Formats: sequence, C-alpha cells, structure tokens
Amino acid sequence: MRANSVGIMSKNKSVKTCYQANIKNELIRALYQRAHTALIGVTTTATGIAAIFFNEVSDQRVVIWLLAIYSLTFIRYLSIKKFKALDQLPVDIVFWGWLFVFFTFLSGLTWGAASIIFFTPDNLPLFNILALIVITLSIGSLVVLSAFPSAYYSFVIPAMLPMIWRYLGIDEQYYEIFGALLIVFYLALFSILRANHSLLRDSIVLRFKNVDLIDQLTEQKEKAEQANISKTKFLASASHDMRQPIHAMGLFLGVLEDRVEKKDQKIIVQKIQKSNNALSGLLDSLLDISKLDAGVIKIVPQPFSLGDLFGALNNEFQAVAKEKNLQIKFVYTKRWVNSDYRIVERIMRNLISNAIRYTETGRVLIGCRSYRGKTIVAVYDTGIGIPEVEMQDIFREFYQLHNPERDRSKGLGLGLAIVERMAKLLDLPLHIKSTSKKGSVFGFIIPVIPALVPATTKTVVVSNALYFDNKRVLVVDDEAEIRESLAELLRGWHCDVVVAASGAEALQALQKHNGSPEINRPDIILADYRLRDDETGAEVVAKINAMYFEQGVVQAIPAVIITGDTAPDRIKEAERSGYKILHKPVPPSALKLLLAEILD
Repeated sequence: MRANSVGIMSKNKSVKTCYQANIKNELIRALYQRAHTALIGVTTTATGIAAIFFNEVSDQRVVIWLLAIYSLTFIRYLSIKKFKALDQLPVDIVFWGWLFVFFTFLSGLTWGAASIIFFTPDNLPLFNILALIVITLSIGSLVVLSAFPSAYYSFVIPAMLPMIWRYLGIDEQYYEIFGALLIVFYLALFSILRANHSLLRDSIVLRFKNVDLIDQLTEQKEKAEQANISKTKFLASASHDMRQPIHAMGLFLGVLEDRVEKKDQKIIVQKIQKSNNALSGLLDSLLDISKLDAGVIKIVPQPFSLGDLFGALNNEFQAVAKEKNLQIKFVYTKRWVNSDYRIVERIMRNLISNAIRYTETGRVLIGCRSYRGKTIVAVYDTGIGIPEVEMQDIFREFYQLHNPERDRSKGLGLGLAIVERMAKLLDLPLHIKSTSKKGSVFGFIIPVIPALVPATTKTVVVSNALYFDNKRVLVVDDEAEIRESLAELLRGWHCDVVVAASGAEALQALQKHNGSPEINRPDIILADYRLRDDETGAEVVAKINAMYFEQGVVQAIPAVIITGDTAPDRIKEAERSGYKILHKPVPPSALKLLLAEILD
C-alpha cells in the first residue's frame, strides 16, 4: 500500500514538472512572437538618437554606437527567425529563452553605454531627452518582455544604471533627487513586470487547463453511448431549457395585458413583451438552424405577389428603421413568383434586419430588377460594408463582423447562415455586393411568373374580444409554471381548463369529471412534447383518444404539440406525430389564432 502511494506521488510529481516545463516553453514562445515589433522600435529610436547627438559629441563614437545597435539588432532578428523556423521541431526551448536573455543583456549594455557616450554636462536638457527615451524603452519593453522577467531585468538594469549614475553625479540637488526618483520608478516597473508576468502565466495555465478539460471531455464523449453529440444538439438542449421560462413569461404577460386597464400600465407590459419577443427572436434563429439541419422544413410553393410581400415587410420594419433614424423604402413591384412564401419572407426579414442593424446613417432600400429573364430581389444599404477578405466568412454560424463585444442586440450571428441555407433549399442563387465603409447589397435571384388574380381565402380575425366559451382544453406539461400560466391565459379566454403533468394525471383528471364520455371529452389538447419519464405529448394524446374510443367515442380529439426542443432528431420525431406543432415560446396571439382555427 505504501509502495503504491509512493509510486502515485512520484507520478504526480513528474506530471507537475512536465506541466511547469510546458508553461515555461509557452512563455518563451510568447517572448519570441512579440520580439519583431520591439526590434523595429529599437532600431528607429537608435537612429533618431544618433541624429540628435551627431554634432554634440564625437561623431566617431555616435557611428560606432549606432553600428553596434544595428549589428545586435540584425543578430537578434536572425535568432528570432531561426527559432520560429525550429518552433515545431523538438528543440531545447529553454536554451533559446536564455539565448534571448543574453541578447537583451547585450542590448541593455549598449543602451547603458549611450548614457556614458552621449552625456553632455554643458547641455543637460539634451541629455534629459536621452533619459526620457531610455525610460520610454523601459516602459515599452514591459509588454514584450513580461513573458520572461529575466529578459526584462537583463535589459533594463544595465540600460538604466549608467543613466542613474550620471544624474546622481551631477552636483545639483534637483538632478540628485531626480536620480533617486528614477530608482523608485524602476522598482515600481519591476513590480508591474511581476504582475504582468503573473497574468500572462495564469492565462497560459488556464489555456492548458482548458486543453486538458477538452481532452477529458473528448475521452468521455468517445466512451459515451452518444458519441455523435454535436454542437447543434448542445445548442438545442440549451435552447430548450431557455425556452421553458421564456414561454411561461410570454403567457403570463398575455394574461397581464388582458387584465391591466390603465394606459401607462399597458405601455410597461408592452415594453416587457418587446424585450421578451427580442429574446424569443434569438431562440428562433437557433430553431431555424436546427430545422434546417434536421431537414424537416417542407417546401410549399405557391404563386404570390412580391408587392404583397413588400407591403407586409414595410409595415413590420418602418418602426424599426425609425428608431435608428434611418430611411427605409420599399420600391413597389407588380411581379409575381412561384415559391414558398414563408421561407422567402424569412430570407427577406433576415436581410432587412441585418441591413438596419449595420447601418448607422443613410437609408435601406428594398426592390427588385430584371436579370437574365429572372428577377433579383435585393436589399441595399449605406452601412459599414464588408471587407472582401471576409465575404466568405459571413455565412458561417455565429460569425459577426464589428461586434467583438458580442452585443446581443446585434443578434447571434446566425442571420446570414440561415439565409444561405434557406436560399439553397429553394434553389435561389444569392446576389451579394459590398464595399467596406460604403454599403452592401444582399439579395437572391428568383424566376418570375405571369401575374395572377389572388384567390379569395377564408381568414380568421383574432381580436382581444374573441373568447372560447364552454370549450374544454386539456393542458399537459411537466413544468408547473407553464401549466399555471397557460391555464390562466386560457381561463381569461373563457375556456374550461383541465391541467396535468403527465399522461396518467391527465387520464385521472378527465375521469373525475361527471357525465357521459362526450361531455367529459376535451375539445382540444395542448401538450408539451417532452415530458418526464421519457413520455411524449403525442403518446399522451394517443392514450386519451384510446380511452374515449373504448367508451364509444370514435372521433379523435384535435391536439397541438407545444415543444421547446430544437434538436434535429426531436424535431423530426415531433413532426412525425402528425399533430399541429408550436415551438416555445408561443406568443399568446399565435396560440389564440390557432385555437380559433381548430375550434371554429
């Protein structure tokens, strides 16, 4: 037992030593990565000093000093280049670290010699310029040399000591005090150096820990049953958990809006709803990506007027553009196309949202023009534009330009990724032009068809005054807040509501009601898709219909599956159930519209 403990301790010590060596190697690599810029600065500064002192001291000494700086800089440049060439090979990185220290020591000696060579007792203000430059170099080298403190000490100490010695040797109290203050100043620099080194070291340690954690997670993932878990599934899971409380919040806000009467209270509720809708929009972007990955978006082509589409989008975006003091104009067109209206509308909505989001001044123009027998439907803006080198990256998921702080008001970086996939789904080539700092054009090419007379269709008008008197609604959801919020909303619409957390509870609750099967029977079932104990809403609906079928009721109960899942396999599974699908968070108005259609 003791032998095993000793073995484990020895192994842990070996691992720790290796870990520390890796950290040191990374610090030395950081040292070399930053060194090129420092060499340029040193060479330029030295040339300037030589020019200043050329006529003040011996010209020969100036030239020799400057040649020494140039020669040392060139040797250091070769060593840096050599190290970078060997970086991927098994080399002794520690040796290269100390070689760097040696060269910085020589550089420090050279700059220290400047305080001796260029000392001008008859023109002390000129020497003060040299002192200021050496101090500036000392401060600037903090950034470059903080990865390896020995390199900083080896440069600064030989560079500053002659200068301090010169000041302390001047027989004036002012300069003696200044020399003493320089000592204090450099001690403060050493303190800052240690802090910077600690931060840099901690960042490398954190990076190694993250790498180790990723390795561990990868190993566990390979051993797990679901080895093919992808980023999309992770986002879907996170999206599901976020949709639950947002869905409940939206329902409670719907109840609250119906109950508040004062105008100022309604305005507050509407502002909360606006914020909730914005968050829902971010989640809908994740849902769109998941649907596209799952391949469950069904294309329903139909003839429609681009003018009608522009009119609907104009109503939606005029207020949005006005908030940013932008002009937005839709150029009316009589052209018709044959495609999926919903998908084309989503493509246009994403393009217009992007144009408004990235345009600070000017206007956004939406229109279409003929192109080789087809038409280009495009959004023009006077925004920040896109550099040519980044044109291909903008269609990557979560990629955003000009948003390093990840401001969520600028979206998730999914808009153009969704546009590209939806355009491919409809076989619509994209049309893109952009000039950095001038503006962009985003659109798609679509075939046109002869104009048609729109068919008269039945529409359901939903207003706040619409109620569902005596309609029994069964709500099945394993989240208590969602059951409560949905029940409150439905009762506000005069529904008779029965709630349950599972299929068993639903059957038990329905059996408690007195009367014949026809009287007990719900008019509609609203069920969450994923319930506890691996039960699904579709299974609950099937059990309830089976119960009533045994009692002689043949007609199936209409049902709506409400789900927060965005995982592609879950979406496919829900679609196969054959029931109407709503994705959380569901706006109360959308739920009311669907109930009106089903219960009419």
